[in-house]
Parts: sequence; C-alpha cells; structure tokens
Amino acid sequence: MKEATDAAAHPKLYEIRLLICVAQADGYLDDEEMERIFHQVNLDIFTVRERQVFHDDLENAKDPEVLAREVSPYLSVPEKMVLLRKMFKLAALDKDIAKEEISVIYTIGHALDIARSKIEQVESWVMEGISWLRRWDSIAGSESPVKDKNITY
Repeated sequence: MKEATDAAAHPKLYEIRLLICVAQADGYLDDEEMERIFHQVNLDIFTVRERQVFHDDLENAKDPEVLAREVSPYLSVPEKMVLLRKMFKLAALDKDIAKEEISVIYTIGHALDIARSKIEQVESWVMEGISWLRRWDSIAGSESPVKDKNITY
C-alpha cells in the first residue's frame, strides 16, 4: 500500500513543509526554529514516510511557491490565515524578521490566494507583538524572571 504524501490526502504535511521553507529563507535554520517546527509535527499524526519528507525538506530546500499552489485548493480561508500567522510567528522567534523570510511568506501567501492586504495585516499584527515584547523587556529589564520565548502571542 502506497502511503499518501500529496496535498489532497494530507494538507497538514504541506503546512509543515511551508514552515520549513520560511525557516530556511534567511539561509540558516536555528535550533529554536527547528524546535518549533518539530512541535508542529508532533501536533498531528504523520507516517514514517511523511516524516522522511520533512527530513528531506530540511536537507534539500524546496520551492515554497510550488508547495503552496499544490496545497491551496485543500485549505479553507481560515486555515490559510492560520498558516500565514504560523509562518510569521516562526519567522519572528528571534523578535526580528529577516527580509528574506518576509519575501518567502508573501510569495506563499500569494500562491495561497490570500490578498496582499490580508498578508500585510497579519504581518502588522505580528510586528505589534514583537514591539509589545520589546517594550516588556525595557520595562522589566534584564532581571525579569519571565523569558520571552515562553510567551506566545
């Protein structure tokens, strides 16, 4: 029996693949990004073959536009928006988003048929969150017992 790895059979597989593309966009996949991606992987049930696809994607970067176009018909608008939010949040893990990451996210958003204005709104919302976290750092100072990486926004 052939295990399905196509977008129609398992769109969550493609969501993870797109997150990997965003994490790789700036040329460096750090431990925190890797941890967040594998956290997403563990939220769903993936076969051994599907997990091999993730590892292959990590080793050999894929074209995010192609992946997004493949999965787009199988995601609802709310699912696309949540994926967009996940991509921006992943890119913002270090409280800064590289221009390469932004470019890839906009490319993916366009391929998912999300209006540019909606992509901009999500980007703005995430940037407000980053600003909010930085403000906390300045208020609390370096002595704060709260670690930003434990805060989700």
